[in-house]
Amino acid sequence: MKNRRQRLSAAVVATLATGALVAATVPAQADLAPLPKDVVSTGSDILQNSFNFLADGYHELPGYNAAGNRYRFVNFDSSGDAQGRSAFTDPRLLPTETVNGEKYVKQSDIKLLNPTIALRAGQDLVVRPTGGGGGGRDAIINDKLGWIDVGRSPDPLTTTHQNNAQNNLKSKLLRIQIATDRQLIATSTTTNAPATISAEAILKIYSGEWKTWGQVPGYTGPGASETIVPLILPTDAGMWNTFVANVAKQNPSATVDSGTLRRNQNSIVVQQNDPVAITALSESQRKNAIVPFPRGRFRTLNTGYYTQTFDGQKTNNYNTENGGRTAADADGIKLLDVNSSSDSANPASPYGGNFAYNAIVRESDLLDATPWQPGSTLNWVQALFYNPDGPAPFVRTPAGKALLEAAGVTPDYHVFGTDNAEIDLD
Repeated sequence: MKNRRQRLSAAVVATLATGALVAATVPAQADLAPLPKDVVSTGSDILQNSFNFLADGYHELPGYNAAGNRYRFVNFDSSGDAQGRSAFTDPRLLPTETVNGEKYVKQSDIKLLNPTIALRAGQDLVVRPTGGGGGGRDAIINDKLGWIDVGRSPDPLTTTHQNNAQNNLKSKLLRIQIATDRQLIATSTTTNAPATISAEAILKIYSGEWKTWGQVPGYTGPGASETIVPLILPTDAGMWNTFVANVAKQNPSATVDSGTLRRNQNSIVVQQNDPVAITALSESQRKNAIVPFPRGRFRTLNTGYYTQTFDGQKTNNYNTENGGRTAADADGIKLLDVNSSSDSANPASPYGGNFAYNAIVRESDLLDATPWQPGSTLNWVQALFYNPDGPAPFVRTPAGKALLEAAGVTPDYHVFGTDNAEIDLD
């Protein structure tokens, strides 16, 4: 069994052909089996970096676990495997077709395997919870065994979620927003796209109404006759759900759903949150490609935190690479309107939408009078996330805020009660 986390991105299939990024290991990031009083977090892959930093630190910034407390904050990444398997079908085992003397496998033959972990020490392995919906919010709602304490999710809670939680857990949920990120449009650094693309243009491009740059009003670039290549994310990707919600919010008079934004026949499905989605395209496609992309991931890429799994010539291997790793970065892509910050429900405004970094926890855990750490009077919710009547929880301390900023996001603290309304913290 593997004892070290392999921090594989969800796009393991893509790594074989294009070199999708994989996050680098940092201290205390092994897929350990948490002890009964450890606090366990699962869910969204785009939120996982911030939670990893909060738990285990980043470079000179110490995380919560660095304090030497007896019980730990264990944050499981959204991919990897505890059974010693690759998280994808080995292409060497698949049937091939020979074209011009080269052997190929069909993309449809390559399957992702369900990765596994032990959520608690001594317990049987389970499929790793992944995604802000199924692996974060829904995972904690359906966790009758109480193995998951924190669901990582960019999504708000609804009355239905609260009712399901009450039925399953005998407790409703609190949503604690710790930070804000922003989704923008990424292009190649050399692109025919304009410097700004409006929300209306994004809707009409992705729905297939506009297919060339010349159809975009006001376009003055060199590629008016060139075909736009809108890159779409898998339907179960959290950033696709965020994209659909943002486009709908900015085009309030239009009917927008996932199907609407997948109608352009020139669309290509790509892995979310990965520069290779653009950089691996042919030159003619690359200069006309656009894709929704989170600003926090873009910023973190440029810190050198991630590592490549393929450099274009050979498969990188920790035991053979100089220094143990080859850093990945955001070279080759750029974000449009990268410094924007405010949402606008106006089709004429540049596309962009903020989304939350949420920790979803049980209300019963907040109300539990049992101290978490020896010598403390605080339970784990109070110590880490929300303490209405005492010292600031870790996420609100200067150390916690510094770690969130290191992850490329903006500390932004809000608490939403079991009625899903925001709680006044003043």
